[in-house]
Formats: sequence, structure tokens, C-alpha cells
Amino acid sequence: TLWLTAEDYPRLLACANLGISLHTSSSGYDLPMKVVDMFGAGLPCLSFRYPTIPELVKEGKNGHLFSDSEELADLTLNLMKEFPKNTQRLGRLHSYLADNPMESWEEFYEHKLLPILN
Repeated sequence: TLWLTAEDYPRLLACANLGISLHTSSSGYDLPMKVVDMFGAGLPCLSFRYPTIPELVKEGKNGHLFSDSEELADLTLNLMKEFPKNTQRLGRLHSYLADNPMESWEEFYEHKLLPILN
């Protein structure tokens, strides 16, 4: 971004407890890089629901999906209830991300794309 260096951006994300993506897709096919950035920093995400977002946000594992402001409020309150004393619900999302890190571009290329190209 204009105000952060490339090195500081993931550090800033990692300081948060929960990310929220309001991204919508006019085509229904694109995926928001901001969610990929959040997951790369170990940050669970609440994301607006649209057709392809479940490819990234695994309901109840690395985040949750919502369809309207009421669902977003309910999810946020549910996850942050009793924070910071009781972070069990939020902790499960963080643990999933720690145990299932996203592949780097190099790993993705080597494991998935290279076999197709060869």
C-alpha cells in the first residue's frame, strides 16, 4: 500500500485478531487477494458470501461467510464474546491456519502447475 512497505503489511495483519472482507465480485469468479494476505499472516477472516469465495474461506475452519450486516454482526459478536479472556472460538480458526498454512507460489507451481505443464 501507499503507507506501508511490503514487509510491514503482513506484520500489520498479524497484529489483528480477526479480518473482515467486504469484497464482492461482479463476475462471481474472482477471489480477493486481501483474504489470501490475511491467511498468509495467520489471520482468520469473515468474508461476504458470493459464489467462489468458499474456495478460500472454509466455513468454520479458517473463517466464516456472511450474507448481510446482521450475519456479520452475529459472527463478530459470537467470535469476540468474552474477548480477551475466552478466545476458544477464535482460537480454533487461528489454530487451523497455523496447522494448514497456504502454499507459497513456488510450492503451488511445483506441486500443481508444473505436473500439468509437463
